[in-house]
Amino acid sequence: MLNELCVIGYPSRVGGADTELDHQIHAWQALGVKVHLIPTGLLDDNLKSLGMEQRGCIVHAPGDWEKCKGKHVISYCNGEFLKNLDTIRLYARTTTFVNCMCWLFDLEKEKHQKGMIDCFLYQTDHARERVQKDLIDINKDFRWFKVRPYFHTDEFPFITHRPEDKFRFGRISREDHAKYHRSQLWVYETMVSPVLKEGVILGINDRIRERIGREPNWIRGFPAGGIPVQDVYRNAHCIIQMTETYENLPRVGFEAMASGCLLIVDNRGGWREEILHGQTGFLCSNEREFVYYSSRAAFERAERLQMVEQARDFLVSNWGIEQAKNGWSEFFTYLESYSR
Repeated sequence: MLNELCVIGYPSRVGGADTELDHQIHAWQALGVKVHLIPTGLLDDNLKSLGMEQRGCIVHAPGDWEKCKGKHVISYCNGEFLKNLDTIRLYARTTTFVNCMCWLFDLEKEKHQKGMIDCFLYQTDHARERVQKDLIDINKDFRWFKVRPYFHTDEFPFITHRPEDKFRFGRISREDHAKYHRSQLWVYETMVSPVLKEGVILGINDRIRERIGREPNWIRGFPAGGIPVQDVYRNAHCIIQMTETYENLPRVGFEAMASGCLLIVDNRGGWREEILHGQTGFLCSNEREFVYYSSRAAFERAERLQMVEQARDFLVSNWGIEQAKNGWSEFFTYLESYSR
């Protein structure tokens, strides 16, 4: 198994790909892998506060591609990696690209056509299946591997009991208007509860409000990063999140499961990987199902509490450190055996 891994990019607390990278570093280090980080831009105070050097990573200067010489290189959804791949590949032993979306970047297609990406890494089969035909059509020399990612629960403490004087819910995503279903506010307004409702939307701006409407005074809206996500999970009984997108493997789902928030989400894509319907959350196929299951969660407190306990156990069993170490060990063994 490899001893060193070089990451092009840098972890973050915001954004699915950079957040996932942060969590995978824990798994790599648990395997004894020395992790090198080559940022693609200057580090701001928020990124510096992650303390990656204190965690044992070797942080190089932005764009210092020579530091990846002779090392296996991996990058998570990083456009600058793709832009500089021709140069990076001169030094790297292998190059692996992790596209956390369910569609292809133009530069991803271009670099694959030139044979610059040695391996494509996926977290789910369904995400790979959506893009595999196109990648093979571009270049039949398409090599891929799947590793079920690790979720580091330490930053998301499990909260069993929350005040029941109100039914509190949350919604968290990037400020991308496609992430918001036009009926999202209709669901919140139509669902019923034995007590007053109170909500938080984290990741909203005026462009999104033009799409879904302005939130009522019993729902507080914040821009992405406006408040810590842990504050949302600490207070919300449920995450009620309806989108018009096809999600790969939403990190919000893992965070909610770890924190004890019941997930009420779309019945498609990565949500199906994370949720056993009726056991660890609710999968909804239309607006009315969102209203029904949200109302049910408000009224059936005992069922809700049982489901969040089961969701936490399901998360640890399927995305915990032991299964992650096994998956990454297999991938690293594959890289070590690969030759161009």
